[in-house]
Order: sequence, then C-alpha cells, then structure tokens
Amino acid sequence: MKQLFELLTTMVKYLFLIFSLISQMAKSQILQPFDDEKCQYFSYTIKGNEAIKIEFLDNENYNYLKAKKVELNLIFNSENPNLLAEFKRKFPKIFQDSCATFPFYEDNKLRKIKSCNVKFYLVDKKSDFYIFKMSGFEISGFLLFNEKTKISRFTDNFPQILENGKYIVSFDNGLNSTTINFYKKNEKSYNEYELRITPRFKIEEYNLYKNAYGNFDVIVTLSSKSLKLVEEGKNGKKYEFDKNNGCNLKLKIGY
Repeated sequence: MKQLFELLTTMVKYLFLIFSLISQMAKSQILQPFDDEKCQYFSYTIKGNEAIKIEFLDNENYNYLKAKKVELNLIFNSENPNLLAEFKRKFPKIFQDSCATFPFYEDNKLRKIKSCNVKFYLVDKKSDFYIFKMSGFEISGFLLFNEKTKISRFTDNFPQILENGKYIVSFDNGLNSTTINFYKKNEKSYNEYELRITPRFKIEEYNLYKNAYGNFDVIVTLSSKSLKLVEEGKNGKKYEFDKNNGCNLKLKIGY
C-alpha cells in the first residue's frame, strides 16, 4: 500500500510538471509577439507554390541576421530613353500601334496581355531582365521582361534581382496591402510566393541574407502607429500618428 501511494505521488508530480511546461509554452506563444492589444490587428495571407516559414524575432536575433545582409540594388523610377531604344530594336513587336503586348505565365499557362491604356516606362535592366514601371487606371507596379525567355513577370514595387536573376524580390507599402513578392529560380521556371499583410502595418526596413543552406531569407521590420488627438476645435478633431505608441514587429521569412 505504501509503494502504491509513493507511485501515485510521483505520477502526480510528473503530471504537474508537464502541465506547468504546457502552460508556460502557451503563455510564451501568446506573448510573442502579441503581448498587448497594439498588435491585435496584424494578419497576413500567403499565395505561393511552395511552403514558407515565418518567424517573429526579438531585437537581438534581428540584429544578428541584419549583420549578414547583402547589398541591394539602387531603385530607379525615371525612364531611360537609351535603354528603351535598345529594347525596341531587339523586340520590335512588343510595342505596336500605341499598344504593348507581353507574354506571361498565369496558372501554369502561357498567356499574352495586350494593353493600350497602360503606360510602360523602361527604367532599368538587371541581368537578363528589362524593368518596366507600369502606370494606368487602377494599375501600378513593375513588369520584368526576360530577354532570353521573352516571358514577363510582375512585382508590386521595384524588384531586387540577385545572383543573375536567380532571386527576384520586391517590397511595397501599398494602399490595399503591404506586399512582399519573392521569386526563386528552379530548373524550368520560378518558385514564388506573395505575402500580403494588412495595410495598417508598413515595412520600415527590409534586408536579405544567406542562410546556412545558401538560400536567401528575408527579414523585415513592420510598424503600425497609433493615432493621437492633437487638436480639437470648431472644425472638428485633428489626429496625427503617435511615433511612440504602436505595434512594432520583426519577421524572418524563409522559403
């Protein structure tokens, strides 16, 4: 009887220890990163053909990875007339009769888009890609035309093209969403993902670094500023962003 009592006592101690560990883990998951109501509206959606991994980082880990960042390309937004003349000589059928026709893949099918209402400004060339800035009614972003494959791809903002086109990444603080586009070259085409974050969160800083497997991971800082009342009078209330009050997050995105 005494042995049975000791056995039951030991089992109770182990069960208490297990429940304590589970409770601590649950609390840590809740507290990171949502330790208060400031971050409760953070959400995102992912569209891609492979799984990605998102991790929340503390300042120490973020700074450690940031120290390994690679240099990114300068961003151009103005048209380059000489580059445009070169492109038209090489590909005279793309621009005809005030319209532009670009082939691209959608749902693994090769399609062609013909547009006469969108302006295409050739702003840069990186590796094999001519980079066009698009402008039109409810249309913006960048089109990347590969001079070897003659296939186009799209990004929401100016693309970072790394390792001769093996990686293509863009970061955009848009009106409808904060977006990260990521392309990684495979044997035939590209694996890709599109991460869309609720627009109240904006990208403050972004970097890329090489992980232990030789692939690029993305690290970003996001912030959502609270509003504070600065003036109240006959014309109503006036608010501005409170730089000292809001939600700040640091993310690592692996693909």
